[in-house]
Parts: sequence; C-alpha cells; structure tokens
Amino acid sequence: MQRILLKLSGEALAGDKKTGFDEATVRDVAMQVRELIDSPDTLPYLKQPLEAWYSAKDDPELSAATGGQLRAMLEPVRDLSPAYAALLEEADLFGRKTVWAIGGDGWAYDIGFAGLDHVLSSGEPVKVLVMDTECYSNTGGQTSKATPRSAVAKYNPDGKRVAKKELGRMMMTYGNVYVASVALGANYQQTIDALAEAERYPGPAIVIAYCPCLNHGIRPGLGHSIVEQRRAVEAGYWPLYRYNPQAAAEGRPALTIDSVIPGADNSGANGSSPLTESPRYPDPEPVSTVEQFAMNEDRYADLSMIDPTEAGILRPQLQADCNRNREALEHLAKKP
Repeated sequence: MQRILLKLSGEALAGDKKTGFDEATVRDVAMQVRELIDSPDTLPYLKQPLEAWYSAKDDPELSAATGGQLRAMLEPVRDLSPAYAALLEEADLFGRKTVWAIGGDGWAYDIGFAGLDHVLSSGEPVKVLVMDTECYSNTGGQTSKATPRSAVAKYNPDGKRVAKKELGRMMMTYGNVYVASVALGANYQQTIDALAEAERYPGPAIVIAYCPCLNHGIRPGLGHSIVEQRRAVEAGYWPLYRYNPQAAAEGRPALTIDSVIPGADNSGANGSSPLTESPRYPDPEPVSTVEQFAMNEDRYADLSMIDPTEAGILRPQLQADCNRNREALEHLAKKP
C-alpha cells in the first residue's frame, strides 16, 4: 500500500493540482491488463495473475500484493511481447496509491473550504484528515467556523454567537463521500476502523478528528488531552460516527453512531482505558452534560468571568446545538 501525504495549511486544495499520480494513467494500465486478459495470444500462465490484479485494482492492499505477483511473472517474459514490456513500464502503478490531504479546521471549515468541497465533490478517491482544534491554532487561536458557540477566542473575546459548522453532515449530502468523526482518546478502535474504512473506500473520504490544543486551556493540563477527548464524547459535545455510502448500496444504514458512553465505573466500555482517568477533574466520569465538560476549559469558563449574563445565555444554546446535531445524526442513522 502506498500513500501520498499533502500537508495543507491555509491554502486551498485545488481540484486540478497534481496529487502525486495521474488517475488517467492508472485507468490506462487497467485497460492494458484487460486487453491482455482477453487476448488469445497472452501466455496462459499469465491469465490468473492478470485477472487477480484486475479484480483487486481498486483495493490499496490487495492491488499491491497481486501487483507484486504480476510483476514477478512478467519480468522473465518481458521481451516476448511489446505488450508485456509496456505493462512493466507502468508496474509502479500496480499498487493503488492513496492520496491523503491533512489539514486543520481553519483550512477545512473556513478559508480552504471551497477547495475542500471541490475535491470531495469531484468523486476522485482523495482522502482528507481534518485535525479539528476548533480554532486557528497555529496562528494564535483565532475563531474559525469550527469554533462552537460561546467559546472565547481571538475575534470573539465575548464568546462566539453562532453555532459551529457541521462539516461532516454537510459532506454526507453528496451521498458518495465517506465521512467519519473520531476522537482517539474516546475510542481507539473506532478511530482505527474509520481510517481503515476511509482508506479502502473507492471514492472521496473525510475523517474529522477532535484535537484538543493549547488554546482550549484545559484546566487539568494539556497532558490530559486524551481524557478531555473522552469527556467530550461522554458529554455529547463531540459525536463519533462513520458514514459509509457502500453500506447504503447494500441496503444497510449508511450511518453508524459509535459514541457509546462508558459505565458509571468508568470501565471504558467505549474502547477507552480507565487507566487514563484523572483525579485533577472536579467531577467524576461519565460526564453527562456539555456544561460539565466545558467548564474545565478556559475557552468556555472565561466567559463566565467576563460576562456571566452572556454565558448564561450562550451556554444553554451550545447544549442545544449539540443536542440538535445528535438528533440529526440519529435520524440519519435510521435511514437505509
């Protein structure tokens, strides 16, 4: 399996930008293989490896394995046919290359959104990993469209007044984009599953990862970011889900909601470990409300000191935003 990584910060991802390989050339290789399979002049013992690769050509792992076998069997007979030699010239493309674009929420939700939307709507198998810190972390913590309501950030010192853009649900509307929302500290296995499914999915995919950062002002310390991710999921602040259009094509619900809350004993039933719990939090897990989660972060707690009245207005609205998103996801999860 081969991956091409593009690190994106601010600039748009242009739809016609070279992403490390030419998709048209890959299609030409598949055509060459198909012609050899159908040709009566092809050596009989080459038919099986040619058919094996052709069947696996869209799978990143299987295409590499079958491509290696095909290459090994073509090498000794390279000079017997110009078609064999021509195909071997393109052997580097036997293994399906996966393009992963990695960027932050300022790029994905905000100033680079037009490029992101253009690429994901193209149908090309480009994969995107969004590191969502809910602000412009690398330029000082400015507000982005990923910043939730009531959070204090640069440009919104008195709390953001509008809800966070729900990028995941927006991308689901295309119907052919794989979409996942993950938080490593909340559920390791779900994160692994989402990345593996996105990699295998034959079309465009986006994985949005919750990433606590310095600008959040986590009161027990940034070293508790794993715990903070789990508490965000417990509180219903951050959802875990996987939207796979292939499931819908098979008659199953396309959306799977993975945000399982651990038991009262913090047993880690959602895939996290009880070893990561911390006595530095004033309230025990599981966290049941967004308020409980938010008040352990300066970006939310500061508003209560700056303007208690405004905090009293905006914080319930933040809870309502999270509830509305959860209800929308649950509605989608019921649809085949």
